[in-house]
Amino acid sequence: MNFKPLNMQYKYILDKSSKKFKCPKCNSLRYVRFINSETSEYIDYNYGRCDREQECGYFNLPSSNRKSVSYSSFYETKTTAPSYLDSQLVYKTLTQYDNNNFTLYLKSIFDEQKVTEVIKKYKIGTSKYFENSTVFWQIDNHNHVHTGKVMAYNSTSGKRIKTESGSSMINWVHKIIKEEKFNLKQCLFGLHLVNSETKTIHLVESEKTAVIMSVLIPGFTWLATGSNGNFNHTLLEPIKDISIIAIPDAGEYLNWLEKAKQFNRLGFKIKVSDFVENNKNVIKGLDLVDLITLEFKTLNS
Repeated sequence: MNFKPLNMQYKYILDKSSKKFKCPKCNSLRYVRFINSETSEYIDYNYGRCDREQECGYFNLPSSNRKSVSYSSFYETKTTAPSYLDSQLVYKTLTQYDNNNFTLYLKSIFDEQKVTEVIKKYKIGTSKYFENSTVFWQIDNHNHVHTGKVMAYNSTSGKRIKTESGSSMINWVHKIIKEEKFNLKQCLFGLHLVNSETKTIHLVESEKTAVIMSVLIPGFTWLATGSNGNFNHTLLEPIKDISIIAIPDAGEYLNWLEKAKQFNRLGFKIKVSDFVENNKNVIKGLDLVDLITLEFKTLNS
């Protein structure tokens, strides 16, 4: 048995057990509550996170959360190594871009050469799982393939296609190919672009936004969390020593700002931009590309 000292970073942490509660916002039984890391007791019910990140997005972080380090008790720790996919799966998807709605949308707004370059840069793949769908591969800075996120897009609008219930059409490569006992540890989209010469990273939520901004402003390194909930310590750890400019979607600024303050106490160098949040044309849920598109339309109307 391997025992290590308890070394909690914060006084309040999300419960790591499988127990779920009803979400205060959407009422689904997918709600994870915060616990006091020193007592293991649940704190106020309103503090927690809904697992339905795309459909609900409820996340209420205790504002008084502080670092708490204790060596007074011990626990048994068991580390499970992350699973990776064969890189050949990635290369098999780097084709059939005339049957990929997202890349067709890119070609409708950008020069074809630029689209070809950005496809190669981010290793954007094509899948038949959803008709004409796109694979956003999560490849880390050591070229390990963590998984691929398969998403369906409209080739004309560039918007995600949703089901009748209103949820986005999303699945994961490791689930599609039925990889057994797969221990998924996500990484940032575009992390494979980071190297020793990378000085600053611009971080957004959507893979689509990172790709398009990489074409619009190619001099920057654009990465994506993939979801608002993925703006977390684990996924940001590989870029801890690099300056990060985080640009959250409208409505998430205060959430990311509070998290960034906590991460910066641990040695990160994160600045959270309010460019989207405080724009006069913004509505909740819009991201950087949505805002640029909206302003362009406004100027040309």
